[in-house]
Amino acid sequence: MRKESLEFLKNLLSARGPSGFETSVQKVWHDYVADFADEIHTNAYGNIAAVVNPQGDPKIMLDAHVDEIGLMVKHIDDKGFIYFQKIGGVDPAVLRGLRVNIHTAKGIVRGVVAATAFFYRDDEKKKKVPKIHEIYIDIGAKDKKDAQKRVAIGDPITFSEEFKVINGSIITSRSLDDRAGIWTIAEALRLIATKKRQLKCAVYACSVVQEELGLHGAAMNVINVEPHAAIAVDVTHATDTPGIDRKQHGEIKLGQGPTVSMGRENHRAIVQRLRNIAEKKKLKLQIETFSITGGTDALAIYSKLGGVPSAILGLPNRYMHTAVELVDLNDLQTAADLLSAFCLDIKKGERFSVKL
Repeated sequence: MRKESLEFLKNLLSARGPSGFETSVQKVWHDYVADFADEIHTNAYGNIAAVVNPQGDPKIMLDAHVDEIGLMVKHIDDKGFIYFQKIGGVDPAVLRGLRVNIHTAKGIVRGVVAATAFFYRDDEKKKKVPKIHEIYIDIGAKDKKDAQKRVAIGDPITFSEEFKVINGSIITSRSLDDRAGIWTIAEALRLIATKKRQLKCAVYACSVVQEELGLHGAAMNVINVEPHAAIAVDVTHATDTPGIDRKQHGEIKLGQGPTVSMGRENHRAIVQRLRNIAEKKKLKLQIETFSITGGTDALAIYSKLGGVPSAILGLPNRYMHTAVELVDLNDLQTAADLLSAFCLDIKKGERFSVKL
């Protein structure tokens, strides 16, 4: 991976951006793509569309979501302990013992998600997963008044785990869901810009908000962009770890390339084109079926405007929705290379349709 591109990924992963509070990380993304985009558009809620060759036809939208899961200050008790609500799909079972950053009007306040010593929990409590309202954050406050001088109701909270190299190209961080995706579409757009004279389509790389709360940014952006086709880039579950039944969830391996999904929102013509290009360019590509337990931004895109041909490009990710998500940088680079090759392969005026 290019040195400057890796530094960009590190900057994305260190920036704050839980759903509804994406401004800081969107600025990082905006400033990076501004060096090679022909146009940049934003909307009222903070979606960004960076465009190369805006006069091209068709309009291809590359989508990824910028927001991460997090918490929000909900209540401060008399002793100064902080209770919170979830922003997105947070698992209470993995919260205790984490360090957190509370983002206040005056700056970051550091705290820990309390973990009562094992010795002091009776056998029943040891077995029990706490409910979210039973967990609290300790910021070392003397009492409620002291805590209120430092934090306020509604302050967003992020986990403090950031970029670390585990082994070679394997990295871990919070918010790889889906900073890995917005990195990929930015890198793809940069590669496309270097070959703009060959490009026939208009490429809209879109870093969108509030996916974790219900795909809301993508639903806004498909109306703003009005694409002829779209590819959503998001993390997907790597199933190559203990405790996951491959018969139930399929087999997706870290380091074996991105995935393309089959069925539902995944348009057959786009999926086949991606597979053909991957084979031609000798790029690793894995196949998975559409998710029956959730969906990516493609789910909010494909049914709009009378039907937008769409597909999902998945980035294998271990331990999704935790503070220690884990990916292989090679999968991200392969995904960017595939997206750029896909866009450069589009013919002038081309449309995707299912042939009867």
